[in-house]
Amino acid sequence: MESKEKFPYEHCGVSEDVFPRMGKCCDKKDAAFVFSYAKLCPYCRVSTSLPDGTSLKMATIFECGKLGYGRRVTE
Repeated sequence: MESKEKFPYEHCGVSEDVFPRMGKCCDKKDAAFVFSYAKLCPYCRVSTSLPDGTSLKMATIFECGKLGYGRRVTE
């Protein structure tokens, strides 16, 4: 019981096909003109690239250090 309280993300239940799961891994924040993400899980990492090419699209990279998942999302 103590380990479950101490490490609440030990068995998070997020599979690779649904990663990143909003509300569990991170939350989406709407800011003026762009989307940003706030990480919720201590094992997850969220980074955003600079605008790329003539379309000026930004990519957000989600990574889970515990499970080894990674996903790149272009918005």
